Amino acid sequence: MPIVKINVLEEAKNLTQPFLVVDLAEIDDFAARLFVSEGMVAWHKHIDQEQLFLVIDGELALESEWGNTMLRSGEMAVVPKAVTHRCGSAARTTALVFERRFFSNRQNGQRRLFVLKGAGEIKPVSIGATALSLKEPAVAHKLTTVDDLALSVIRYEGETEEHLCSQGSELFLVQQDRLTLGTELGTVTLGRGEMTVIPQAASCRIQAPESAVVLLASKE
Repeated sequence: MPIVKINVLEEAKNLTQPFLVVDLAEIDDFAARLFVSEGMVAWHKHIDQEQLFLVIDGELALESEWGNTMLRSGEMAVVPKAVTHRCGSAARTTALVFERRFFSNRQNGQRRLFVLKGAGEIKPVSIGATALSLKEPAVAHKLTTVDDLALSVIRYEGETEEHLCSQGSELFLVQQDRLTLGTELGTVTLGRGEMTVIPQAASCRIQAPESAVVLLASKE
């Protein structure tokens, strides 16, 4: 099956209802889900899974019992299990949420019914700011995790050696400039806001004419 390019902003144009969640990609037992925000959702919590919110375009207010934060384009934050939260925006905002596709309690019983109010902090992570500090190209720098899915930032320049996705599927989401991924399943060129998933056991070679910044989602 050939690899597929997904344009997040183009897919968001099809969403006319705020907070209607649509699956865009699967990374093994995790999903990258798209939604648009306009207004505010009700307070709620998830006792079975963590959630990672990534803003693609606009600004997303993330409020929780651990405090409030504002996420802007290229920023993300993880809401742990059982932390009561809500999100929203005054203007239309496009965002992705990364979460497990199956409830973790059905896999290993790891649930959390409650947390101590104010016991932690939900901190935003900037992909672009971290990318500026990267010295070596093609070396992944882990930003955060959501359950056992790792989110890393990589800067590519020129052509890389062949890379094998041995641990599982890998999602590539371009944050800056463009690059080309060549695999035995086909070749795809990605620009800002576009992504693709390379399945487990497939290999790829990456070419970046400029300095491309990529968010990589892969199992730990």
